[in-house]
Amino acid sequence: MVIIQCDFDGTIIENNLSILLRENFARGDWRKIESDYLSGRLTVEQSNKLQFALIKEPEEKLRKFVLQHVELRAGFVEFVRYCQEKGIQFVIVSSGLDFYIEPVLEDIGLLGLELYCGQASFTENGIEVTYRDPEGNIVTEGFKQKYLAWLKQRGGEIIYIGDGLSDLEAARQADHVFATGHLLNLLGRASVSCHGFSDFHDLLRQVRLLH
Repeated sequence: MVIIQCDFDGTIIENNLSILLRENFARGDWRKIESDYLSGRLTVEQSNKLQFALIKEPEEKLRKFVLQHVELRAGFVEFVRYCQEKGIQFVIVSSGLDFYIEPVLEDIGLLGLELYCGQASFTENGIEVTYRDPEGNIVTEGFKQKYLAWLKQRGGEIIYIGDGLSDLEAARQADHVFATGHLLNLLGRASVSCHGFSDFHDLLRQVRLLH
């Protein structure tokens, strides 16, 4: 059995809706928090919790903004259909949030995909973010790694697809890694074997070669 664990922002989509939302709607110094994350002073989970608390706009307004600005990476729908035909389990595990990932998946007719991500609650004090592990416990670090370990228990090999720092540790534990963006550089520096990709047409050709 083959299981694909795939990131969302910067991977399934070309752009990063999480950052775009903060750039346009955060009230406060979200960039300082982001800097603390990138330099290792905060985990991605802690960082997102602090940054999204700075957004106090209504959920409907943000969902509308997301659908107007999303840039889907070419070939994604065809890639998922291929996985479904071949019995490959395709699982999205993202540090992003349900309120903007789900509308995108619904818009392209793939809302039924297995998805694990941050959970958003809209409050007067901003967006409250919660991450839970497969057992339902709240976690503040290692979200993607915990899901990779859990998916491994299903048996078979894990293919990891991602683009950024939050993917690094989980990618190290996968059987095959396909990387783009910053993750490609990070894995290269860490001497972790991986394959680069440009879009999901490219990924489909490479995954076919594995099997």
